[in-house]
Amino acid sequence: MNQYKHFFGVDVSKNTIDISYYCSDKEQIIHRQFANQSDGMNEMTQWFVDLSIEIREALFCMEETGLYCFTLTNYLLKNGIDTWVEHALNIKRSIALSRGKNDKVDSKRIAQYAATHTDRLRLWKPMNATLEKIKHLAALRDRIVETQKRLLVPIKEFEAVGNTEMVKLIRNSIKTTIAALDKDLKNIESKIIDIVNSDDHLLQLYKVVVSVVGIGFVTGINLIVHTQAFTIMNDSRKLACYCGVAPFEYSSGSSIRGKTKVHPMANKKLKCNLHMAALSAVRTDADLKKYYERKVEEGKNKMSVLNAVRNKILNRVVACVNKNKEYVKVPA
Repeated sequence: MNQYKHFFGVDVSKNTIDISYYCSDKEQIIHRQFANQSDGMNEMTQWFVDLSIEIREALFCMEETGLYCFTLTNYLLKNGIDTWVEHALNIKRSIALSRGKNDKVDSKRIAQYAATHTDRLRLWKPMNATLEKIKHLAALRDRIVETQKRLLVPIKEFEAVGNTEMVKLIRNSIKTTIAALDKDLKNIESKIIDIVNSDDHLLQLYKVVVSVVGIGFVTGINLIVHTQAFTIMNDSRKLACYCGVAPFEYSSGSSIRGKTKVHPMANKKLKCNLHMAALSAVRTDADLKKYYERKVEEGKNKMSVLNAVRNKILNRVVACVNKNKEYVKVPA
């Protein structure tokens, strides 16, 4: 039997929080807007008093919006209110085709989603403080890498057209900046490693993950962060779906016969990381190299074979994590 009677759908933005309250007994929706700061939380407390609801029968549901959720999730955690942070795509898929968008309407849709899909409920828990630090440092590293790429774009463009004079001019102009960014990258990576080394459990997990051929520092850290140290996702098939590397059949009746493909909605960062891991593995792992070459010789599409390699790598990672044992490389 569902323990919740009061459902709150929340649309969080930088400055405001739109909340729609749905009561399963009264089947009515009440909307309120609060400031996304401490004063707004105080007003919300008074609203709860006015509603005269039993907190243990209440469920808050919201989409993941990064730092914008911080004030509200901390407030809900402090007051012992059950919280559900759901992927935006899952909520959108559950709603029939709709037109128009605003925060009030979105909060109502989220409230209705929470009330009708409690079978999908996975209560939110705050990320481990150590993982939280690693998560933000890893995100900062990604931004620096992206900045470097953007700075180097004009150099590559001028090289392509053979304009060596402009290549030299631009390279000399950003030499100091690139050097500084390289230094910052090394510093951030060093800080991440220091944090990992300070936690025995995390250090052991990291060693297990990167022991798998193809998995390096970046991919290993991202896998640990996005699975919250494999506490919220330790099933290889589910993880493959999340990373966008699980192939699905595309057919219907006798008329639709498409290629087996992966779903476009996935964690693109991890998908990219695993692609690089697969490229490395087919060069350095004897077993995967033989597998790749055999399938290509059979006429299989190279990208499809690489995707299969990505799946094999993920299977190895999850198996090693679940057994808490480092991967033993197959001898050449």
